[in-house]
Amino acid sequence: MGIAGIGFALGFFALLFLAMYKHPIFGLYAYIASYYIHPPSRWWGKALPDLRWALLAAAVTLFAIWLKREQFDKSRPSWSSTLPAKVLIFFTIWIWIQNLWALSPEQHMELSVLYTKYILLYYLMYKLSETPEDVGKILFAHIVGCFYLGYVAYGTEFSGRLEGVGGPDINEANALGMQLATAVMCGSMFVLMERSWRWFVCAAAMPFVLNGMVLTGSRGAFLSVLLGGIVLWYMKPKKNKKLFYVLGIVGVIGFLSVANELFWSRMSTMEAAVDKQQTMDNSAESRFVIMKAQTLMAARYPFGTGHRGTEVLSREFIPEQYLTVMPDGTVGARSSHNTFMTSLVEQGLPGAICFILLFLWVIVSGLKLRKRFITGPPEAAAYVAAIAASFAVFYFAGIFVDYLKNEIQIWLLGALGALVAMKSLVPKDAKQPIATSKSEPAAVRVAR
Repeated sequence: MGIAGIGFALGFFALLFLAMYKHPIFGLYAYIASYYIHPPSRWWGKALPDLRWALLAAAVTLFAIWLKREQFDKSRPSWSSTLPAKVLIFFTIWIWIQNLWALSPEQHMELSVLYTKYILLYYLMYKLSETPEDVGKILFAHIVGCFYLGYVAYGTEFSGRLEGVGGPDINEANALGMQLATAVMCGSMFVLMERSWRWFVCAAAMPFVLNGMVLTGSRGAFLSVLLGGIVLWYMKPKKNKKLFYVLGIVGVIGFLSVANELFWSRMSTMEAAVDKQQTMDNSAESRFVIMKAQTLMAARYPFGTGHRGTEVLSREFIPEQYLTVMPDGTVGARSSHNTFMTSLVEQGLPGAICFILLFLWVIVSGLKLRKRFITGPPEAAAYVAAIAASFAVFYFAGIFVDYLKNEIQIWLLGALGALVAMKSLVPKDAKQPIATSKSEPAAVRVAR
């Protein structure tokens, strides 16, 4: 089995033990560890039994929550009363209904099961985030997970763009780049605000995470980091403003130091999007062609084609020169390269409405929380900024790639939904900040 496999198994079951006997959040840590480490994707994982690690961790965490249900604050709004939960539930039910006419039945059934799991995942993220401190723990676990991916990427020999480092939904270069970019946003806030041992972990993680993002050569991830940086600047806590600019300069210098020739050659192709005298590479140009074709698909199928419907219809709507070529020389198909267009074409008007609702909710909630927490604990304001910037990364990178199935969106929705629920514990005219630790009785928190 090897030392790595034994170490993972021991750590995994130790976390599940702690989830049962100390606090359920340790089960969530086990889930996040299984997501990032993902034994089936590692050479040493082949010797481990197929225990469905993520599902096992989620099931144990759910049981631990029930077992310790008396420890949780019953004054909080229920998870199902939050807008993200309502949208996710409706969206999932709609996906199940689409099985009646999906153009790719087998793949659509997989999406139906996946989003059913995502409802459970949202519940876990929301339930285990009772205070800003809890949200910080989850974001820190995300940073550590991306630290691991960056470390693996650093020691990986490959040619071209970095792929095959992450688990199922972050195995591809663009998805991996986007995932690492969200960790850059979160890590930036931790380096800015933390004064504990976690500061050293995040400071050590950032070079590896940035290097991993560069190795993916993802143009969407690069542009999304720029936008995310602007969001961080606007959402940043009032405390340590000068340090924010200093760290920003250090981050830019660090990024430039790890950027390689392949990365800059790919970034240079973006000039063609604004310079008509240049020619876009086929990858960039095809995205515009696909989006144009998808508008025609959506008009024909207003209730959606089902998952991977774009791929099924691509030979009919997309010119042959923009389709993929198979190893045997035959013409293949093209899938969606835009998250919103995926929801519009494959889930129809209901899917597009769900996407827009969540997008608007994220913006409105982020702005409201910024105003609400601005006089509260600086750590809480930093977590709001980190989540808002991570959402900026996810949505902007989603303009260029389909991230409908990437679960980082569920993590962020759960964390933001929990923070929105926390604001109800603070009257609008309150001068005191909300509690940052569970050591304070629930009654005291409600009184505030």
